[in-house]
Amino acid sequence: MNTQAMETIKALEIKSAPEKQTLEAANESYTKKQLAHFIERHDLAIAKSWLKDDIVSALSEWMNNAQKDVLANDSDLLAFYEKMLASDEKLNLYGDNISEDEGNTLLSLMEYGLLYNVDGTVWAPAEAAETTEDVEVKTVSEEKKEQPSKKPSPNTQSKPRQATSSLSTEEKLAQEKQARLKYLKKQAKKKKGKKRK
Repeated sequence: MNTQAMETIKALEIKSAPEKQTLEAANESYTKKQLAHFIERHDLAIAKSWLKDDIVSALSEWMNNAQKDVLANDSDLLAFYEKMLASDEKLNLYGDNISEDEGNTLLSLMEYGLLYNVDGTVWAPAEAAETTEDVEVKTVSEEKKEQPSKKPSPNTQSKPRQATSSLSTEEKLAQEKQARLKYLKKQAKKKKGKKRK
């Protein structure tokens, strides 16, 4: 396997599977340093300085939205993912002979919260496994029909982009700041509502 992919897979290891089989519970098992990997990799509008709970919440929400798109746009990735879910044996990430393509595919699935490295073996939260039921894989002919709209890349899904590209750097920073403040206010309201109950 590609040594860089293996290093990243090892860096994303969590020690044990969470009791709750949810994406958010699995993401809570990561350290802030591991969570920063996802923020940087996908260029997400999440500040690394946020509280861990806020990062986990925003990242889990992004993953939930991105998972179906990434699987629908890559039939090979979907096929490999379904194979991993159907397998009764847990794949040993450090001992099994994993090809470079398989290693890169595993890493892609981990970077979207579909699979996790739990103490050197592959683990999938039940919530993420249900994602495949709703995925509609686009065929080549369907993609040609949608020619004007390009295949979405992970980076274009990450942040809401403005239609005008003539904004100055200062204006872009101001808009990003407003988006962060809006998100933080939303999170504060949620927490306030939970405390009242």
